[in-house]
Amino acid sequence: MHAPDTPHNETQRLAALHTLQVLDTPQDTAFERLTQLARDLFDVPIALVSLVDKERQWFKSHLGLDVCETNRAFSFCAHAIAHDAPLMIADTHKDERFADNPLVIDSPRIRFYAGYPLRPLDDMAIGTLCIIDQKPRQFSERDLKLLGSLAGQAEELLRLHKLQLELTHTAHQMHKEQKLLKVLHQGITDYPALMSGKQLWLFLMEALRELTDSDYALIGEVLPTNTTNALKIHAITDLSWSEESRHLMGRLRSGDMTLTNPKSLLGNVFAYGEVIMTNDVYNHVKRGGFPPGHPPLHNYLGVPIFSGERLIGMYAIANSKQPLNQALLDWLQPFTDTCALLINLYSQMAEREQVMGDLAAARDQAETASRAKSEFLSSMSHELRTPLNAIIGFAQILTNSRREPLGDKQHRQVSQIERSGQHLLSLINEVLDLAKIEAGHMTLSIEPIILANVFNDACSTLEASAEAAGIRFRYTSPNDQWQVNADYTRTKQILLNLLSNAIKYNSPNGSIDITVAHLVDHVRISVTDTGPGIAPERQHELFEPFNRLDAEGGSIEGSGIGLAITRELVERMNGEMGVDSQPGHGATFWFTLPTANADATADEAPPPHWTHTQPSNAFMLLYIEDNPANQRLMEDIIEEIGDIKLQIAPSAEIGLEIMRHCSPALVLMDIHLPGMNGYQALEAMRRDPQLQTLPVAALSANAMPGDIKRGLEAGFNAYLTKPLELDKLKATIAQFIQTASGKEP
Repeated sequence: MHAPDTPHNETQRLAALHTLQVLDTPQDTAFERLTQLARDLFDVPIALVSLVDKERQWFKSHLGLDVCETNRAFSFCAHAIAHDAPLMIADTHKDERFADNPLVIDSPRIRFYAGYPLRPLDDMAIGTLCIIDQKPRQFSERDLKLLGSLAGQAEELLRLHKLQLELTHTAHQMHKEQKLLKVLHQGITDYPALMSGKQLWLFLMEALRELTDSDYALIGEVLPTNTTNALKIHAITDLSWSEESRHLMGRLRSGDMTLTNPKSLLGNVFAYGEVIMTNDVYNHVKRGGFPPGHPPLHNYLGVPIFSGERLIGMYAIANSKQPLNQALLDWLQPFTDTCALLINLYSQMAEREQVMGDLAAARDQAETASRAKSEFLSSMSHELRTPLNAIIGFAQILTNSRREPLGDKQHRQVSQIERSGQHLLSLINEVLDLAKIEAGHMTLSIEPIILANVFNDACSTLEASAEAAGIRFRYTSPNDQWQVNADYTRTKQILLNLLSNAIKYNSPNGSIDITVAHLVDHVRISVTDTGPGIAPERQHELFEPFNRLDAEGGSIEGSGIGLAITRELVERMNGEMGVDSQPGHGATFWFTLPTANADATADEAPPPHWTHTQPSNAFMLLYIEDNPANQRLMEDIIEEIGDIKLQIAPSAEIGLEIMRHCSPALVLMDIHLPGMNGYQALEAMRRDPQLQTLPVAALSANAMPGDIKRGLEAGFNAYLTKPLELDKLKATIAQFIQTASGKEP
């Protein structure tokens, strides 16, 4: 047997054959029809489309032959390829090249052969279209021409096969590109939603697996340490194979555990920023050990993620069904860049959430402290006001008693008691004011007010005090057309505080100059005294709460928080406050307020005062109070008023029983009572048809604005605070007794 020669262009020929990607492909109907046509045209039992590979000939179609390939050494077609020309053998038994060929001696017992070379690409003969008979026969020129035409059809089919593969590959690539673009687009546009649902990392990992047709994937963040980088895994495919490995996977997923070993396929990526790519995991020089039971890994790709020069993360895949090569790595570059962007965003969001968490914790702590402070101030106010109620109330009764007038000495002593009580009350009020301002609970009614009104109001209030202290007031009332945007009450409070300080800290027989300057967009009010002055280096201390500049041991009363409150009030009304002074030259305290629009309306007239009329005869006042001192005080007050029957109940329960048997004209009720408190008693009255219309006034040492608001909202007809102001108490009693008698108050 004569073996076929090897063509001189064998390398290029094999390359052309492999480019077709037709070897070992499934049966194709088009090729089957072509070989069937050849069998019918030439009336032969066997027709083949034979492709000659390096060591074999493989049949794309083999009608009449049971095998799909044979050894190239026995191949008739290989001879046609070697000569690059059609080959016709009328009788193999008479051709010494083939007489002893196994395919002649044994099945399929070839006696006749005709093969035409197939050149579908670059004119390279890669196989033949051949017909075979088991008996000798002649083959004419016409037959050869027909066979050549059929071979041309086979070449078209091979080229079509290649084109279809290219189209399929292109479509597949386009689909992959679309998937990649979809992943990139979704990762960017849906980032907030993915982050809020803590799905970002899982989304990226699953996208990576799908894009690379991989069984396993992970993605993580690189964390610098003192020695080397560590990897915090954010998402990883489950690789567990035992209870211990499941526990390990859980720790990795939760972030409780980081990877730090640089001597592994993962470590070389997160520690050194290397790309690791291998199709032989177990023989790779940089692989670490795998524990028994670990799922088999056939290939592996680890990719570092950089932000500029900084290594910030990595991802890895294993058991990919795609070839791992540079082309895949290049194709994944947009994914890698997107991961870098998202990791940076994640880090910024994590830092922001940490800051927000710290701020929230600080806010909660501040709110807790504020509540505790408010509760303390409310409790302090109540506990201090309760005894002050008795002190100031009895002092006022003794001072104003008509039945048993006091002597001059006793009058001075009682007046001192009352002044001391009022001073302590003012200290309490100032502390509460400062607390409200610091907590942001001070409510201001900012509106256009006529400056002359509040100016004259404050000055006239303190003229008597200045005259008593031997201090001269020098001022000119401002233009009654000047208006400022401010709160009337708080503006008056500012002026009173500055004027009272100027009186207290002035020199004997000194003076106070009050000036007003109208500037472009604000008004400046200055209060200048002739006192000892203040050193410039200590002037900032004036506005520190409770700092009296070493005057604590002196004879002048004060709390040291008046100026702190004053400046806070000025600033909350969008003004400024300052002081100009030199030792020995007095001091000028000034503040500014924004001017109102020219067409602003004048300030509303001050609210009318109650007209106190003597209550009618035969009306009963029920006072529910458990404190004996407050009970005695109320008895003395009602005795001074006269013509009112006072009934006292030490508890709400007793008070309710008294109401049911004798309906009072007015109920004065303390809030803090033993057993049923004032709110519970009020609720019981409003549910009782017999008592629900009785007027009830709260009388309590709970004097915070929130306490008063709560009381009125609960249904009290009035809310009086301790220490008692006798005028307000008398006016309230008169109002409700007149209402009960059918008169307008």
